Amino acid sequence: MLDDDHFAMVVGDVSGKGVPAALFMVITKTLLKDTAEHEYNPAKVFEHVNNLLCQSNDSGLFVTCWMGILTLSTGQLNFANAGHTAPIIRNKGETKYLATKPNLMLAAMDGIPYVNHSLKMEKGDKLFIYTDGITEATNEYDELYGEDRLLHVFKSISDKGNAPRDVLGIVRNDLDDFVLDAPQFDDITMLAM
Repeated sequence: MLDDDHFAMVVGDVSGKGVPAALFMVITKTLLKDTAEHEYNPAKVFEHVNNLLCQSNDSGLFVTCWMGILTLSTGQLNFANAGHTAPIIRNKGETKYLATKPNLMLAAMDGIPYVNHSLKMEKGDKLFIYTDGITEATNEYDELYGEDRLLHVFKSISDKGNAPRDVLGIVRNDLDDFVLDAPQFDDITMLAM
């Protein structure tokens, strides 16, 4: 909660692995949180954080990120995408990817403008934000889980009134059933609202 009427949500994915990547993500998360506390436009948050991250990014790491700020009293959702996967939304009875042209990821280049998008959410709408560790998960035959399967699973549960925690469990179970014993090489993060 940014205040009594604004709720921020963000999912990001840092390039690289290990301690340097983890530290870079902690810095990014802190900057995003601190900036969003006084700026309710996700594009402006990204512009500010991007410039700060670029100042001392000797390691060449970057972060893909999706951020939305929901005004609870009106249902207005403002969001921006910094090179991240498109979330899935259930809005006005339609389930689809919330596809917009993504801007460049954070920390890739100084001075990049980001675009703010908006839509009106209604009671009962659902939003599912995730990292590409889900869609790029592979089974023992090197087949990708993929966007089509994720959308199909989300569509099958979005009409049933499932709570966000249930949605996460259903997606995770379907992913586990697909992957079985194949080793995974990427983190998996999911956020349902």
